Amino acid sequence: MKFSSIRSNLIVSSLLILTLSLALSYSLSNRAFSAALHESTYAELEENAEYLSNLTAQYTKPWLEGHFDAYAQSTATRITLIAKDGQVLFDSEYEIAELDNHLWRKEVQQALTAGSAYSERSSTTENLPVLYYARSIQDHPSIAVLRVSKTLNQLGGYRKTYQHMFLGNLAVLVLLLLCITTISIMLLTKPLKKIQALAKQYAQGSLNERLSIQRPREMADLASSLQHMASLLQTNRERLETSHNRLQTIMDNLHEGILLLDPTLTIEVANMEAAKLLGGDPTGYRLGEVVASSAVLAACNACKDEGTTTSLTVSQFKHLYEESAVLVGRRKAKTLRFLCTPLSTARTTTRSLVVSIQDMTELTRLEQIRKDFVANVSHELKTPITSITGFSEALLQAKTDQEYQRFAQVIHRQAGNMKRIVDDLLLLSSLEQANAHPTMAWTRIEQIIEETVQSCNYRFEEKHSTLSTQIDNPLGYELLCSGMLLTQALTNLVINALTYSPEHSHVLLACQVDDMSATFSVKDEGIGIPLEDQERIFERFYRVDTARSRSQGGTGLGLSIVKHITALHHGNIEVHSETGKGSLFIMRLPRSGSELPRLEERSESLYRK
Repeated sequence: MKFSSIRSNLIVSSLLILTLSLALSYSLSNRAFSAALHESTYAELEENAEYLSNLTAQYTKPWLEGHFDAYAQSTATRITLIAKDGQVLFDSEYEIAELDNHLWRKEVQQALTAGSAYSERSSTTENLPVLYYARSIQDHPSIAVLRVSKTLNQLGGYRKTYQHMFLGNLAVLVLLLLCITTISIMLLTKPLKKIQALAKQYAQGSLNERLSIQRPREMADLASSLQHMASLLQTNRERLETSHNRLQTIMDNLHEGILLLDPTLTIEVANMEAAKLLGGDPTGYRLGEVVASSAVLAACNACKDEGTTTSLTVSQFKHLYEESAVLVGRRKAKTLRFLCTPLSTARTTTRSLVVSIQDMTELTRLEQIRKDFVANVSHELKTPITSITGFSEALLQAKTDQEYQRFAQVIHRQAGNMKRIVDDLLLLSSLEQANAHPTMAWTRIEQIIEETVQSCNYRFEEKHSTLSTQIDNPLGYELLCSGMLLTQALTNLVINALTYSPEHSHVLLACQVDDMSATFSVKDEGIGIPLEDQERIFERFYRVDTARSRSQGGTGLGLSIVKHITALHHGNIEVHSETGKGSLFIMRLPRSGSELPRLEERSESLYRK
């Protein structure tokens, strides 16, 4: 667009108004001057005609007297005498032989009819108006009409003078107008440009910018209104940001994933837990692109179409869901619960969805552990109870001393098994207490190893196997520990190694000690542990091979007790095993437990005081 700015519009408008005003004034002044000149010239011609008509009354042929020529020259007036037949008798400017008949001239006809007449024609030579006044002459033998005329030469001069004045004034006015308009536009557009720049900054988000404009008043009011609007927007934006940050913080600290889906099932919002469960930030993706589960998509579509809350639980392993996840992921598969809730507004019938994703893996695992625990405890206790019940009935019916002794031995052995199970359960329960703080004392490593060997020797003799020890403690370091619990843990590891090793096998119990830690290891030549089971062998009653484990005896709580005893000593335990090649259990304990750091910290605090 050519004239889109205020400056160009104002300049063009001002020039147009000036041009029209000058043109109108030029036209009006020309008309006024022409009218006045016409009126004065006609009056002069009428006076001349009156004088000349009186002169014609004195002579029969007055033109021959020379008075008309002298008068015409002195007054710059053309005098024409016309006969009744229209023949020109005299003309002060032209030869009468060159003139045609004037009978039918307009002013002549009107003068013959009305006595006098006025007319106007343009000059063929100078293109100027020529005024004519004709008057009839009564009672004259040869002259019928006296006509006087005059060319308006003054009008041409006036036009030239006025045009020079007009053009000069026009140039001056245009310059003045340009100066005044430029100054006015600058005064007007300068604050406008400032306001425009301020509006751009507001549009870019810089709502704290401010501008001071004193005049013009309208611009000052506009700037003030704009800044007031920016202040309100800034306040509202801060409130929204605060609310958004609070909501985002709440969502990111939830222990379940939250997704907000639009009606096309595109993810608009996702919290950190959802990104963790789905393997990355899913914002902007369709739900089907990040959750490859037909059941979840069907539930979300049903929720969107029917407007009812739906829920389902599926298995997930990496990008796989349902049966594929269970088969490929095995024990690493997660259990996710999806809850779809419709979110609709009064303005639209289409529904957005809020999908919550809860990781039920740990709850499912704990529930399974609880079921397994109840089942295993029931099974482990059922066997000795059944034996005790049956043999006690048989004991009541026994008739010989040998039967009494044999039945009593079976009852005693099964009661011992029950006691061992109950003792292990009580020990494990006490170890799991949050306030469990066993008594710690500095204990010799050799003493712990010796007590462990003594408690296990009879079992090795029964199975014709050997237990050897290896201690690497050249400086004779002691270990701050609960000797009874540590002996119990090592005994469980050694007996577990013996249980899952064939007869005539060898088990090595070793310990390496330095100034910071003590590392115990138990190495066997047994059947080994599959890799997928190595993470779960420390669970209560978990058995890799249930049938083999129960045939070999044991409560299934030994490794779980080892894990808890290790944790109480602030250590860690790990297993290295390969099926068919034996197992290696390594238990690392800090030599001073957690007591020495606390004593050092207390000593330093007392020293600082």
